[in-house]
Amino acid sequence: MLLKLPSIRQYVIVITLVMSTTFGLFFLREVLTLANFSLIYLLVVLLIAARAGTRPSLLAAVLCFLSFNFFLIKPYYTFLVSDSRELLDLIVFLLVAFLVGQLASNARQQAKNARQRADEKEVLHKLASMFNQLSTREGIYDALQNVLSEELHTRHVHILPYASVVMLTDQTVCYLVLGQGEHVYGTLCVAFDEPPDETKLSLLNTSAIQARMALERIELTEKLSRSQTIEEADRLKTALLHAVSHDLRTPITIIKTSASSLMSLRQQLDVEQQNEMLAVIESEADELNRMVGNLLDMSRLQAGALYLHLELNSLEEVIGDVAARMYQLHKAERLSISFPDDMPLVKFDYGLILQAVTNLVENALRYEPAESKIEIVTTLATANNEARIAVINHGPTIVSEVRQHLFEPFYHGVEGNIGLGLAITKGIIEAHQGRITVEDTPGGGATFTFTLSLSKESAEITL
Repeated sequence: MLLKLPSIRQYVIVITLVMSTTFGLFFLREVLTLANFSLIYLLVVLLIAARAGTRPSLLAAVLCFLSFNFFLIKPYYTFLVSDSRELLDLIVFLLVAFLVGQLASNARQQAKNARQRADEKEVLHKLASMFNQLSTREGIYDALQNVLSEELHTRHVHILPYASVVMLTDQTVCYLVLGQGEHVYGTLCVAFDEPPDETKLSLLNTSAIQARMALERIELTEKLSRSQTIEEADRLKTALLHAVSHDLRTPITIIKTSASSLMSLRQQLDVEQQNEMLAVIESEADELNRMVGNLLDMSRLQAGALYLHLELNSLEEVIGDVAARMYQLHKAERLSISFPDDMPLVKFDYGLILQAVTNLVENALRYEPAESKIEIVTTLATANNEARIAVINHGPTIVSEVRQHLFEPFYHGVEGNIGLGLAITKGIIEAHQGRITVEDTPGGGATFTFTLSLSKESAEITL
């Protein structure tokens, strides 16, 4: 296309096109009229103006005028015109050619500007869409570099991690500071193969402004997140102090009292009474150990320091271990367990899922009537490619006010205990990319259900 050719080549092509047209008309000069010649030359001028711009079209108009006069109007091969009407026709042709060339050139420029604006909007929309999906500075930098390299055909794009004031000696290199005032995020350095035009500079500036706004958004989000983290830490600290001062003090007090009684009244107590006190001490020590363990687990969850050791494991084995532990603690079979016949192995962290199921069962046992059993029902949801484990108790129904806070750490509930088991369980399940929900059990009670995804390996290995 003429648009992309250097200026000298444009003019050479203009001259060649006018000469070729004149050569063709030369053999038709006895057949065609002056009006026909004028229209054909105007078409040539219009084509050149639409493709090459104003200056080439003006050259074409002058060349067409001279060729028209020299080769096609009698007397031939001279610029003299014998008929005044033909002279008027030539002058009118030249004026019309200039006007047509200018109008076509203006239309071409407007179309070019419209395309450039559309391209610029497309690039800016692409940048904005990418920036909205990113949440890190590095992501913003990478997106900006990739888009500018692709859309502006740059030689090099780099972002300096500081505000750089540069005395430019190379017109092909641009430096733009990303930020303003004290909020400076770096300097955008862009190198072109040739000095950029106004369109590229405008797009470059607008892109830098968009990047600055995206970086400001990320900075504000980080500040808000830090503020929320501090508030959450303060809330957890307050709750922890309350737990230490109340919930942890209770078993410590019982242990201290029982131990003191054993020491001071040992001679007055028979063996059975001493064993009862020792059993109380052991039970409260276990409770204290459980509370401290929950506090440590909760702190790891809050700090994001929970690491999963994922392996293919048997849910039947996990739930069997929970049942054995509950039997050892309660000296009775309190669990009713069911599995599908085609239960596959599932990829999870054995110790963490064991803890999660234990927490759910211990929570259920607090409310389960002594004459009934906790149900643990495992099913396969093949449509969602997941296993579902439901822990069902038949105690009192959970009121809505309590239900919405069940999984919050340090929520004391009606009975006022420390309230960490369910929060830890939720953290463990979500770390496995699963979900946990609570629903009412028909006839009274609560059903806690959590899910674990079935991996490709799970589908291939069935017990």
